[in-house]
This record gives sequence, C-alpha cells and structure tokens, in this order.
Amino acid sequence: MRGEVRFDGGLYSGGGRRSGCVDGRCPWLSGDSRVALLDIPTLADDLNTAGFPMAMTGYLAGWPGGVLFRSDDNGQTWVDVQGISSPGATMGVASNALSVGGTNLIDKAGTLAVNFYGPEPSSVSELSMFNGANHFAYGAHGRWEIIAAQTCTLQGDGSYVLTNLLRGRAGTEWAMSTHVSGDAVIALDTSLSFLTSNTNSIGLARSYQAVTEGRAISSSASDQVAFTYSAVNLKPLGPVYPNGNRHPTTNDWTLTWIRRTRIGGAWRDLVDASLGEASELYDVEIYSSSAYTTLKRTFSSLASATTPYTSTQQVTDFGSNQATLYVKIYQLSATVGRGYPLTTAITR
Repeated sequence: MRGEVRFDGGLYSGGGRRSGCVDGRCPWLSGDSRVALLDIPTLADDLNTAGFPMAMTGYLAGWPGGVLFRSDDNGQTWVDVQGISSPGATMGVASNALSVGGTNLIDKAGTLAVNFYGPEPSSVSELSMFNGANHFAYGAHGRWEIIAAQTCTLQGDGSYVLTNLLRGRAGTEWAMSTHVSGDAVIALDTSLSFLTSNTNSIGLARSYQAVTEGRAISSSASDQVAFTYSAVNLKPLGPVYPNGNRHPTTNDWTLTWIRRTRIGGAWRDLVDASLGEASELYDVEIYSSSAYTTLKRTFSSLASATTPYTSTQQVTDFGSNQATLYVKIYQLSATVGRGYPLTTAITR
C-alpha cells in the first residue's frame, strides 16, 4: 500500500459518526487501526532533532488502542515502535480541496469539510488559535500544508466544516496549490507521538504497520505502510521578501532577501529570530525563464542574505544584461543541505 496514511475500511466504511453503537460506544467491535506518519516541519523547539510525529486512532468507537511496528527488511521482521492508548488522535478525510489563500490574514472565506475519526474537534478562541491550538496537517506525504482552524462546526451527517483558517503555517505556503479532495487532515496536538530517528535513516524506505490491541501483525503487504523520512523538520524554510536593484550605469544587480527560522521564531521585543542552523549559508540559482528549467548560474554557500550579479556575469550567461531575473534562493542546513526555495522573478 502506497503512502503514509492508511485508509483501511475494515469492519466500518464511511466517515463521521459510527453506526450500530449505543451512546457512541461499540465495545464489541474493536475495528482496524488508522495511522499517519507525518514528515512535517518542526512545530516545537524541543523537537528540533531527527524524527517525525505519528498519529493513530481507530475506525470504530470501540477501538481499544494500538501498536505501531516497523520493519527494516521489507516485512521479514518487525519491531515494536510505539503504543497508543484509546481514543488516539483526531484524524480525518477532507471531502473538498482548499484553493490557494493568503498567509498573513485569517481566511474568512475558505471552508474545509472533513469526516473525522477518533476524538472530534471543537472550536477555539482566536487567541488560542494564534497560540497553537487547532493546528492540522492537511494534505499527504510530500505535500503537507500546516493550517489552523478557529471554528469547527458539526454538520447533520456527522462531518465537520472548518472555517476561519490560518494557511501555510510553518513555511508550508508552497503546498497550498497541491490539495485534492480526499486529502488527510490530522490534528497536531498532544495525542501525537514523536518517533525519534537518526540522520542515517534520512531517505531510507521503511515499512510500518498499525496493529489494533489484541491482534496479530498481518503478513499481507496491503496492511503495511511504506514511508521514507526525508527530514522535513530539519529543512530550512524558504526565505522571504526578495528584492533587487540594477545599477543604472554598471548594470550590476544586487539581490537581497530575508531568512526565516524553523525554531525560536516567536516575536519578542528587541530579540531577532534565532538562526536555527549551525551557520548562516545560502545558495542562489539564476534561471533563463519563468519555467525554471534551464539553470544559468549558481552562487553557492553565501554567508549573508545578499549577492551581486555583475554585468560581466550576465553577459557570460545570457549574452546581454538582464532586465528581469528568475531566481531560486535556498537557506542551507548542515544536516540536510538545501531547504525549501524562495522562487521569484525580480524586475529592475
């Protein structure tokens, strides 16, 4: 089975409220376990280490808890990684897809309809949301967007509609254009377990299996989740506020930008955001057009958030001085290399 979120119908299919239960309890049905392995940005400074969060819950209200197992040899042997108590995490499936939105204001127009399993969400105050409440991983492996929802409204069919949204949190604005109906929605709260790893495991495929308490590990490949940890939590965020000017006489460009930080980014008076990396380094790439397919020049390991691009270099690269530059700017990590790029065009 592909991906990091398992959608296994088991004894129950459909979303929202469970059927066949009394007062929300189905003690005679334990059901299958649902698991999500989240390769997402760092959301807490004390988790600035190799590893990733894991969410688990059941499809039925009688789910007693479960255990996550990992195999490093394609399912030949398994090791117990983490146990999860009932009711587990708040996990759901979106029935629509959010479009691209702004990241600097609360989105009052966007709505996300979700069928949830496990504990159900509730609305919070605006201040609580800004302080970290009701944040969700929304999407799928390789394209998670971090969102927040102040208002969670229960619908007649048992689903919820999330509104008053914060978009593109923790540097995930690049993922806003990737959503489709059926994306996962995972609450990022204390019900998650952080699975520590090591840098040697970055980029290596592993098999995982979520097993409901009291059941045996299945030998079926369809019950296994393939997951490759790419250390998104250790990747620098894309820089912001690109700027540039071209000298009217020499035609030399000067490019500038502002870094962001993965950790220690709280707004405090008279204190700059922490670097979050071993040293401040950047790569800058110059491309031939907005297609970003033909690389013309790379400035590597820049020690500050600026670089010149001289007239001589432009003529070498393009045959003439350029009025518009198509650039990608990366901050570098000593552990995982390039972070997410700032991709932009700058016109004189």
